[in-house]
Amino acid sequence: MEMDGKRILIFAPRRNTGSKKDATGAFQPEAGAFAKRHGIPKRRIVLVDNAMSKPAMRKEVLAGIETAKADAEGGLCALAFFCHGMGQSIQFGFDTGNVSRLASAIAGRKDVIVVLYACNTAKGITTAEDLAGFGGDGGFADGLRDALCRNGAVDCQVDAHTTAGHTTMNPYVRRFEGMGSTVGGAGGFYILSPTTKPLWKKWRDALRSTNLRYDFPFMSVADIHAAL
Repeated sequence: MEMDGKRILIFAPRRNTGSKKDATGAFQPEAGAFAKRHGIPKRRIVLVDNAMSKPAMRKEVLAGIETAKADAEGGLCALAFFCHGMGQSIQFGFDTGNVSRLASAIAGRKDVIVVLYACNTAKGITTAEDLAGFGGDGGFADGLRDALCRNGAVDCQVDAHTTAGHTTMNPYVRRFEGMGSTVGGAGGFYILSPTTKPLWKKWRDALRSTNLRYDFPFMSVADIHAAL
């Protein structure tokens, strides 16, 4: 899918966490590389002040979305979050209990794409399902897809990581699709299953060494597999 960079919005944390270099060493550089790859202007990169309270961070994210939507002709076609993920929540104060607020702000197009370059957000609430290719039900990405569907973005797509790992190079990526539903679904599917060898190694290596890690959210599964 061809994307218009002027209609893509990026979020990343402003500050490092304690002595870590997570913001300046990973999230911000990868967000910048993603923006460069897709021709996204600097005004479309929002650095959230992660020293603030969760309500304040949520307010900053929602304000950033509204500002970008007002300035983007045709509405936002995609959003990318480069941040920490904790299974049922993300760093910026959103969780499965309040994700509907985020979805309501995002849902301006039926086919909006959301990329969660965030650990564990595609992980489900049971261990067994995460060992299979299909799963993630009850996690943050699943909840976001469901909420987007309920807000009219019935053909949405949410890509997210099932495990902890590098923000863009983590190969454990699950895709959640709206599929035309007004209520959502039960989980999502691996873009490439860890059991699919030797393609798994090619997928993992390509994410580390090529621009595929920035491009795959805008590619069909068939095109991703063909590229490998």
